[in-house]
Amino acid sequence: MDISFHRGYTVYADGRDDSLCIIAPHSGPAFDFSNARDDNSETVAGLCWKKSGGTLIVSNISRLREWGVDFNRDIPPLDLALSMYPEIANRKMSDRSSAYKAKYGWVAKSEDDYYARLKIYQNFWSAASGFRYVIMVHRALSRIKSVPSIMDVITFIEKGVKKENIKETVSAVNTKYYQFLKSIEKTYKQFILLEQERAITNTINKFGTFNIEKLPAAYRNLFRKDLQKIKVYSEKYVVKRLLNNFTPQTFLGATQHALEKIPTPQVTIENVFDGSLAWGPKRKLFPLKDKIIMEVEPTYFMNRWYPEITADIIVDIARMLKRV
Repeated sequence: MDISFHRGYTVYADGRDDSLCIIAPHSGPAFDFSNARDDNSETVAGLCWKKSGGTLIVSNISRLREWGVDFNRDIPPLDLALSMYPEIANRKMSDRSSAYKAKYGWVAKSEDDYYARLKIYQNFWSAASGFRYVIMVHRALSRIKSVPSIMDVITFIEKGVKKENIKETVSAVNTKYYQFLKSIEKTYKQFILLEQERAITNTINKFGTFNIEKLPAAYRNLFRKDLQKIKVYSEKYVVKRLLNNFTPQTFLGATQHALEKIPTPQVTIENVFDGSLAWGPKRKLFPLKDKIIMEVEPTYFMNRWYPEITADIIVDIARMLKRV
């Protein structure tokens, strides 16, 4: 095994598969708040690599823009990165800062700081280029917005034979793991309810309100997505009661009601995520000719409780696609 240590990331290679690269782009430390990283993504990515071989790239810096680099986002213009530094470093939650973080990978306090981070970013993606198969392992929060997904697969393929092959592959994986997925259904739903409660408590502690319209865009959009799923699975009277009296209690009650109606958890294709925010991979790994690039978003529930099986599922998907 070859190990190379770099500023911002580490590369592991075992020579078993020169075509495959597995990446944990958000595995660095979580400063300030606990979910400021993709929890256990490096564990799952490491297990995938042990099972499949190839090259493993693990980030070891924070994804928070003031602390490090978010490799999944795009390169910011120099002037904009400098001008946004005070706002983001001081944690001013605004629609402008939310929009910035949705697209760009860092801010900088000086030109030297900017170019130091740019070099780390460029070197990271340079290490990941040249592979035919690339799998990026993330973590999705176990919220109601994600149901019935236990793991979301993003392929960057809009249509055609490859898209159909991926659909068939995911269907085969859901069949293979059906008994396991059925066995965790109750715990999975309980975990979602607890995560919703944590999100509500965190929001009230941070902003002093649970009025969605008064929250910054990033938080507002998350709760709106939760609400969309509640509307899909809850009875109309439950939704009406929630909208007429939107409180933490009615929101949790509606969540619990919806969870009783959702189907067995399953692996999905772009159910929650569509790759639209993956500016880094699209800038540095495209075009897709003769390549398959996947993001996988296992829920935190899977990453934390069942990392071995999560890795098995990801490796099965990769192997099936390689055979195709």
